[in-house]
Amino acid sequence: RADSAPSAMATRIAKKIVVVGGGNSAGYFARAVVAAGRGADLTMISAEDVLPYERPALTKAFLNETGPARLPGFHTSVGGGGERQNQEWYDANGVEVHLGTRVVAWDAASKTVTTDRDGASFGYEKLIVAVGCTALKLPASMGGDLPGVHYVRDHADALALYDAMSKARAPVVIGGGYIGLEAAAAFAARGAEPAVVMMEPHVMARLWTPEIAAHYEALYESKGCVFHRNAKVSSIARGEDGRVASVELEGGASLPADLVVVGVGAGAVTAPFGALDTTPDAKNPGGILVDATFAASGVNVEPKSVYAIGDIAAFPLAYDNDKTVRMEHVAHARASAAHCARHVLGDADAGPYRYTPYFYSRVFEQADSTRKVAWAFYGLQRGEVVCVGDFAPKLAAFWVDEGACVGAMLESGTPDEVKAVQAIAEGRPSVDVEKLRACATAEAALALLA
Repeated sequence: RADSAPSAMATRIAKKIVVVGGGNSAGYFARAVVAAGRGADLTMISAEDVLPYERPALTKAFLNETGPARLPGFHTSVGGGGERQNQEWYDANGVEVHLGTRVVAWDAASKTVTTDRDGASFGYEKLIVAVGCTALKLPASMGGDLPGVHYVRDHADALALYDAMSKARAPVVIGGGYIGLEAAAAFAARGAEPAVVMMEPHVMARLWTPEIAAHYEALYESKGCVFHRNAKVSSIARGEDGRVASVELEGGASLPADLVVVGVGAGAVTAPFGALDTTPDAKNPGGILVDATFAASGVNVEPKSVYAIGDIAAFPLAYDNDKTVRMEHVAHARASAAHCARHVLGDADAGPYRYTPYFYSRVFEQADSTRKVAWAFYGLQRGEVVCVGDFAPKLAAFWVDEGACVGAMLESGTPDEVKAVQAIAEGRPSVDVEKLRACATAEAALALLA
């Protein structure tokens, strides 16, 4: 039952499984629990006012000028091939849902979480922390909170940005990663010619080489985007009306701006669960430290009573010799939720978590687009990178480390070709680099490594 009204008095409700969070991982955890016939044992507490949804849509089809994606169309678990989990679904399966409700305190010893709804608290046998990450914000001292400055983390953020986009005549995007590029594409598709400011020498610097990035930058520039590379924002200036008026760069450049989108990364904020163990370096990767079942630990935490899933979880990546990582990606949100649910529900055959790092993006997908972009990457960004193809439309890239292909990327691939890329990354075949370089097409390169 979705409940957005405050209770009449503070209460303590005992539930077997409590999920805190309402994003991708929370929705897919609910899906797994319901599939096991245990929906009535589950309570979900979400700070958002809407049921769990496929969050990546917020900076993709959600921002389309014509026919934008809207709820209930992309509630979980439609992105993963499952049912649309609308209100009727939760009701029919006995899942209790509290929306617009924030957990403000946690007592590990008494196994209780307390909310901001008249102090209502919930006891649990199993607690699942699925709070995701927060969008990093520029400090108020440099104008990061001015009217007209937008961050995209949740449904309300995306709605506010969409409403503002129609009036934007001088949009500036700060950041050259996923959020920055997807927002820039949405502006460009409207003919708004956004300026894109990034500290790095090229877009997607954490994943792409300069050679790969150059193809995408040229496409964006052909659609009116203007890149400011190796640039650092010194301040966001306020106009006479109190709203954003310009973005000031170190070195003196000033970019007129009536709307600013900031996409400079995400932070793993663990409050109010700060007593759970985290990584030795609180920022690298940060988050809540878990084992291969996604069980967390900490002071007064009974073993296997608290779990963390999705973006907030720092887990051992078997694909990379159990290196502790966090993965801010929808595929991991879905997979970690399903894997954790098996262990929470006592599946003796669940085993450890097996996950292949995966990243993707899709832009310029509007009905009138003459060049749709859709790339997928699997594996590790390690070693030498070999690019094959001309980006017309396909481009493939392969990361070769110690003679084996450990990562692979493909632009504009068919579903079968994307599956082949995944198989290559997971199989880590030996690579003759010279033969790979000699491939004339992406298809030939995939065939060579198959």
